[in-house]
Amino acid sequence: MSKRKFSTTRSILRFEGQDKSAYWRRFAMLLTLSVVIATMGMLRNSGAVVIAAMLVAPLMTPILGVAAAMVMGWLGRALYLALIVCGAAVLCVLLAWFLVYVADVPRGILIPDQVLARTDPGTEDLIVALAAGVAGAYVQINRSEASLLPGAAIGVSLVPPLSASGVLMYFGEPAEAYEAVLLFATNLGAIILSACAVYIVYAARSVVFSKGRRKLNFTASVVITLAFLAFVVLQLGKSTYNRYLETRTEAQLAQTIRNWADPVSVEIIRIDVNAKSKHADIWLIVDLPIEAAYKVSSVVGLLPESLREKPLVDVLRKELGPGYLVVVRFQNRIGAQIILGTDTVQQAPDVEKVTEEN
Repeated sequence: MSKRKFSTTRSILRFEGQDKSAYWRRFAMLLTLSVVIATMGMLRNSGAVVIAAMLVAPLMTPILGVAAAMVMGWLGRALYLALIVCGAAVLCVLLAWFLVYVADVPRGILIPDQVLARTDPGTEDLIVALAAGVAGAYVQINRSEASLLPGAAIGVSLVPPLSASGVLMYFGEPAEAYEAVLLFATNLGAIILSACAVYIVYAARSVVFSKGRRKLNFTASVVITLAFLAFVVLQLGKSTYNRYLETRTEAQLAQTIRNWADPVSVEIIRIDVNAKSKHADIWLIVDLPIEAAYKVSSVVGLLPESLREKPLVDVLRKELGPGYLVVVRFQNRIGAQIILGTDTVQQAPDVEKVTEEN
């Protein structure tokens, strides 16, 4: 092994340097700052602030250290670093919860989008994490490409999912908090696996493919990592399938509502379907005939006859099936089309047609 390669390998495996206590103090400080920035950024719903937290977070280095120790067959070192990463993750969740608790954020408010964005992990997140692990390991080996490291840090999300989990625990959403932790677990396992591949290709083939205890230790650690990732992929597969099912159901539901209302103009504001909990949220605006403006009647009496003949509830039951909890929020409005300069007042055209023409 050349002197340069030896120096690079030593810096990857012993990244703490000579003064380990000083390194871990800096690590704790930066991790705390990262959690504070990420949590406050999520509460403010600011994506830019959350990205800043990704750049400050120091978790990538010990995670890559786990991969390097695995490749060298140092199971004790790999386990030590893995425990530090897992312990730091737990503390991040608790710190985020404490920050929101101290801030006394009202629990009745809507959960910010930046928090909810970390609660829907899928297989695409696994692919991103694999690529980020390759980039991070490559930058560690080729120090001349150090400018790429911030991109890898932004590409993979480590601290924000942990902060999101703490915020969600505060809001009393344990299921969503679990999904955020699952995103972190996805990134953790994928980075370790892809970084191992980079280190093997670069300089550790002789260690991995040699006989003896190191090869056995490496094989055992990779099997454990693959088993961990298999569990994560199984969970991600369920989430991805549910997301596909929800998207398809929402599209079909929107078309069914249009067909039910035709020829009455109905504007669909929002359709949210949760296949896991069997819950649907539908927001509609129904255009009433012009004559309704001159009538004093109940809302049902103002609706066009075609909509009264076949209730929307029957249409939704046929589309979604029994057992779904559906919340329908609808609003009526008078739609008119006026030719200026004349007394001609007609029914307004369908909202969908106007949108297509524009």
